[in-house]
Amino acid sequence: MFILDRANPRAAATADAGSRNTSKKATTFDEPLWQLAGVVESPEEARNTREAAFERKAGETLALLAAIVESSDDAILSNDLNGTVTSWNKGAQHIFGYTPEEILGRPISMLASESCQDDWARCLEKIRRGERVDHYETLRRHKDGSDIAVSLTVSPIRDSSGTIIGSSKVARDITATRQAEQALRNADKLAMAGRMAASIAHEINNPLEAITNLLFLLEHEPLPEQARRYLTLAQHELTRVSHIASQTLGFFRGAPGSTTTPLSDVVDSAISLHIGRLSTCNVAVEKNYAPTPAFFCNQGELRQVLVNLVANALDAMPHGGRLIARVRPAVDPATSTHGVRVVIADTGIGMSSRTQRALFEPFYTTKGATGTGLGLWVSSQIIARHQGRIRVKSSQSPDRHGTVFSIFLPNLPEASGSPCQAPSQQLPLPIDGRQATSHEDESRHTPAQPDQQSTAYTAA
Repeated sequence: MFILDRANPRAAATADAGSRNTSKKATTFDEPLWQLAGVVESPEEARNTREAAFERKAGETLALLAAIVESSDDAILSNDLNGTVTSWNKGAQHIFGYTPEEILGRPISMLASESCQDDWARCLEKIRRGERVDHYETLRRHKDGSDIAVSLTVSPIRDSSGTIIGSSKVARDITATRQAEQALRNADKLAMAGRMAASIAHEINNPLEAITNLLFLLEHEPLPEQARRYLTLAQHELTRVSHIASQTLGFFRGAPGSTTTPLSDVVDSAISLHIGRLSTCNVAVEKNYAPTPAFFCNQGELRQVLVNLVANALDAMPHGGRLIARVRPAVDPATSTHGVRVVIADTGIGMSSRTQRALFEPFYTTKGATGTGLGLWVSSQIIARHQGRIRVKSSQSPDRHGTVFSIFLPNLPEASGSPCQAPSQQLPLPIDGRQATSHEDESRHTPAQPDQQSTAYTAA
């Protein structure tokens, strides 16, 4: 404590100044103010807080990007420079069929289509050069072996130093778009084929009428029994040709000339038309006709379908085999509709799954110049006009190969209920000169199976 000396003002002033200095020293702290206040962070803590906030924001951003990638309908995947898959989203699983467990760590070439095997190598080479591939349309392979049309964008992936370490790919499934475009092209082709078919039908009407008249005159001439049978066959075929001409290759809508007829007769007549090839190919014919009601249908159209199926079956068995024909009552499991099922089966080489998927598409054929790609498509249209369905099963297994076509035809209201126990004599077109009513035609039987690969059912 300082004592003020009133007699010595100078000393008092000096003392007062000393007191003020002492007061200033009292407000000087050995500890920092921010530490005493308890509300201000140290520089190190502030830096840690900023880093934590940055990491949290970066984590939120990465989580958002991951969610966007995972929820995308497009396939988003990545691979390293060796072509090994390193990431795979749900869109890729949906488009290509592989789960992440099945594809991660595997070569990206698993997705290469047979027709585009070199695509991946070319893409990887561009990525190594730091180039992009933008909206490249190509084919890729699904897990089930089918081809998928995709629009592909490929970009290089770089690490923090800028070194390319892999590539990212975005693939969009454009199969439906390509199919729609193909459908438009097919529609144009079908319209052109329709016009051409109508022109052909018009041009051949006159010679058909002439042949019809000549056969009519020949029918009233004395002929041997075998020649008369051939004449009957020629008349039936001429009627069928006339109907096909008016049908203009399936473009004619409606079903004129529908009558009630036993389906077993229609099957028999279709098989009989191939009597020459059956003998040449050494094919055994097995028939199994259950009692069925007479069926209301367009006989000519259904015969056209069955003739086409039998012809394809014979193409599948150039070195022998068995042709099986069955007719039986059936119930459609999908609609519980009662009707008749007709089955044409063979022991040929069978069809690939890819061919089966495209079997009923117009203009699809693997027969080259000899195929039109319209046979089974027209057949499916005829079955549809009869409110029926046609299905196919096929196997290329070495120990169990062959193809089965199954046609279900519902009973239409016009059909009569009279049963048909055996093929009638309406179409006397037997095989080997006899009425073919037995389950198996022994005259064509051979135990041999086809020993070489045929071309049928690799084509539609």
